[in-house]
Amino acid sequence: MRSLKISMILIIILVMPSLTLSGCKKDPRVTFFQGVWYYKDAHLANIPGESAQVTNWEFDNGFFSIYTCCFYKASYSGYYSVVERDENKLVLEMFSLKGRVGDLTFNKNDTINAVLKIDTQTDTLLINGDGPYTRVTP
Repeated sequence: MRSLKISMILIIILVMPSLTLSGCKKDPRVTFFQGVWYYKDAHLANIPGESAQVTNWEFDNGFFSIYTCCFYKASYSGYYSVVERDENKLVLEMFSLKGRVGDLTFNKNDTINAVLKIDTQTDTLLINGDGPYTRVTP
């Protein structure tokens, strides 16, 4: 009986760490897009009186922020969770928003989605079809 108890304890000691570690494994796609991303849409510079559109996104383990100017202005932040996963695409639901897009002011109950297309070969992102965004910080 004693040897059975010892065997059970050994099994628990050997199996539990692997179960715990496997539950903590991060999705490499989610790890990939963490950091600051930059995109400059220079074609607007051809419009008299307008400059290029510059956009920065930051993703930080559940928190995000965006700042974009000059033709179209937006500055907002909040939290995100991954709601859909594909091979090279993630859909993020963004919530607890704070900030503005043009004349629209977000409140904490607003939610929006963002579609991220990941290209690990070129180390770039497409966000809602815009881009490609290049990495500023890892």
